[in-house]
Amino acid sequence: MITVRIPQDRIGVLIGKNGEIKSQIEKISGVKVEIDSVTGDVTIDESSSRDYEIPLRARDVVRAIGRGFSAEKAFRIFDTGVYLEILDLKDYTAKNSKRVKTVRARLIGTKGKTRKLIEELSEAYISIYGNTVSIIGDYVQMEIARESVMMILRGNQHGTVYKYLERKRKDIRLAMLDSV
Repeated sequence: MITVRIPQDRIGVLIGKNGEIKSQIEKISGVKVEIDSVTGDVTIDESSSRDYEIPLRARDVVRAIGRGFSAEKAFRIFDTGVYLEILDLKDYTAKNSKRVKTVRARLIGTKGKTRKLIEELSEAYISIYGNTVSIIGDYVQMEIARESVMMILRGNQHGTVYKYLERKRKDIRLAMLDSV
């Protein structure tokens, strides 16, 4: 059994309209998903799976939905070579709540510009939810998105981060050509 706790306000997204999202997770992964809507505990029974990796991917899909991703974006984790990484902003701000708010605002940017540019140029998905930044992507996308986030956490100017992303865009294109 694998247990994950997600925020109360994300339980409805995880269940989906008429239970569609929960059913899709079960169908794709072959595991049984139980949701306690009072506590937010999600239990994944991996005993029916023949593959050890699939239940872990199902767990990460649940975690991704809990961290603010849409189900559509979270389902990308079922693809081979795609992963979820969750960074806790408190780990980078000495648990100073005022600094966490500032860093979160810098990561989002004016009208969401910074988050959107990191997503577009790294081709990874980014979600900023509560005190966390979550990234879904393959190895190259993840590396570029994570470094962009870390640059902002270190206090680099947005322009510097954008230039870094533009330079790394070539790496993504080369990685795509190598995989063909």
